Amino acid sequence: MSVVLEPGKAGKLTGTTPWFTGDVPPEQVPEKYRLDRAFVPKARYLDPEFLQLELDKLFTRTWLMACRLEELAGVGSYVEYEIGAHSILIVREAKDSVQAYFNACRHRGTRLAKDRGRVGSIICPFHGWRWNLDGSIRLVLDREEFAPRSDDDLGLVKVRTETWAGFVFINMDPNAVPLLEYLDPIPRIFEPFHYENMRIRWQKGIILPCNWKTALDGFLEAYHVAGTHPQLFRLDKSNDNLLSMKELENRVWSPTTTYERHAHYSSLGQKKSETTEDNATKDPLKRTTEGEIDPREAFAMSVQYIYDDMGGLENERSWRAAEKLKTTELPEGMTPGDLFMQIYQDLVISEGYTWQDISPQQWAEAGTAWNVFPNTILLPNQGSSFMYRARPNGSDPDSCLFEIFALDQIAVADYDKKHQHTPQIFEDYHDAELGQVFNQDMANAKEVTVGMHSPSFDGHRLSEAQEMTIYNHHRVADRFIWAP
Repeated sequence: MSVVLEPGKAGKLTGTTPWFTGDVPPEQVPEKYRLDRAFVPKARYLDPEFLQLELDKLFTRTWLMACRLEELAGVGSYVEYEIGAHSILIVREAKDSVQAYFNACRHRGTRLAKDRGRVGSIICPFHGWRWNLDGSIRLVLDREEFAPRSDDDLGLVKVRTETWAGFVFINMDPNAVPLLEYLDPIPRIFEPFHYENMRIRWQKGIILPCNWKTALDGFLEAYHVAGTHPQLFRLDKSNDNLLSMKELENRVWSPTTTYERHAHYSSLGQKKSETTEDNATKDPLKRTTEGEIDPREAFAMSVQYIYDDMGGLENERSWRAAEKLKTTELPEGMTPGDLFMQIYQDLVISEGYTWQDISPQQWAEAGTAWNVFPNTILLPNQGSSFMYRARPNGSDPDSCLFEIFALDQIAVADYDKKHQHTPQIFEDYHDAELGQVFNQDMANAKEVTVGMHSPSFDGHRLSEAQEMTIYNHHRVADRFIWAP
């Protein structure tokens, strides 16, 4: 197979298999891993050799979302981030400074700290060598017995550390481009949502029986919603039977947009015969639940189900605003969405939160979910958000750690207060109490893995309109794995 594509001229592409100037020529990629038009070979998911290439060349050269700043609340707070064989220690070394280090003693290589906690200095648990929080050597026990080495040589080895919107990113490549350049255009597009004013409400990790990219793929498109989440189209959310042909005609259409590094999709209304400016933009004021029902209640139910079932993306304030919407008279000429936003805004401001005025154009550009390359997904919303992150679980290509972060806006008075949460990890997603929607997604993980191992399956054949976020990830990965 061979790719026959013209390089993209603009900064983004919609409705076509992405290919940009500077991409790796197909002939530089071994045939079993080679991309073709809207096609991704299964070997990129199943081969241990390919996973090792990702661990060696992809994760060591890209900016990885390691933690949130609120997880490093006080000086000496630390979080361990593991990826493959690498353990990175992210430490708040000073009130206004965060730094990451390779988590290894300069004496015998012992891991210095695990999980998360708070220390006054970094102490090796094996022989007691000590380092200051800034990574400088503090104590070498019986130093006179060792061959002379300078303090600089004995300091902890730093890892590139930069922050954006309350997120802490690390990069093991000292020559990597700056974080904001790497993230472009995400910082500009996400600016109205003010993630720096959000905090982690809850964080759950699941060990899934699938490749780390399979876990992400299920959240990089909404083409699966009709098949996986049929209850989202119905008043009766307990009815998760397959959609009828009539219901399928009213399903959500979710076109994807790809950039040179990142990509997103937008869940829109019913698919039209042609895409126009009117039907190709996300509009949060048009959320609804199908059925014969008061339109105010239909809108309110769509908000409340997400919060009640998923525990995020909406918050208890938007839930209360939706409840009030049900009984508030709808002024002539105003839609239920307009009235909801008015109620929600009044409630938020009255309770000490800031309100972001987000224009229709900004909503449209933000879309529904972004792949922050390589392994993070962000879902922008007013006052709350979900973030997903996936990492390989050891050297098994059929196992990964998939994490869900529920982020919620906090009151202005709490901006400088310490915020604590306890991450949870589950071996079985059934024990995580994730709700109906997430459980449906988690159930797909094993089924996809089993099916991909079948000799009848050779790779993903993707929609050029609704699944190019998945293809785009592999295209960008080739730049790191196969480029000189």
